[in-house]
Amino acid sequence: MKKFSLFLYIAVAMLVSSCIKQIDKTYAGPTVVELDPGVLNSNATGVTYPIIPRNLKQGIPVATTDSTLRRYSGTVRLRINLVGPHSEKDETVGYKIFSTPITTIAFPATITGQTPSAAAANLAVSDAVSGTHYAPLSGKATIPAKSSFGFIDIQILNPGAAAGQARFIGIQLDSTGTVLPNPNYNKVGLVIDQR
Repeated sequence: MKKFSLFLYIAVAMLVSSCIKQIDKTYAGPTVVELDPGVLNSNATGVTYPIIPRNLKQGIPVATTDSTLRRYSGTVRLRINLVGPHSEKDETVGYKIFSTPITTIAFPATITGQTPSAAAANLAVSDAVSGTHYAPLSGKATIPAKSSFGFIDIQILNPGAAAGQARFIGIQLDSTGTVLPNPNYNKVGLVIDQR
């Protein structure tokens, strides 16, 4: 009898707990765009967006094992997320470059195997110059029809070593495209180690 009562209690508990209402998680707000690194990474001290000194991986936060962003890093790809339903046509996203809000940054050391290697250091930060530190940018990106993502590709140029210095590229989504930015995640800063 005790075994039957225990079985009955377990069966009733399972039946009661399986009747949970399904929660609808469909986004119903306006269609906007946001910078993926802004959503996934913590804001830097004193500003409302992340400042990133490491190479980015799409869709994941910058991890401490990622290689540092160097003057010979090639192309850095910033993903733009579409928040809302897919469009039947290509959407454009406008963006602009903004100046550095910081004067120094604690830059991490390069990871094992990253060459040339550099130790962790506090570097002086100044603005990157288009055509010298990165290839000129168009100010527009495209989210293809029926897609959730677009990209801003920033080609990092190597003007040569600069001891103890880093260069800042600030990207801010603006209202010059066909879809508006989410004001909470419309900025990100990249810091390039010039050593």
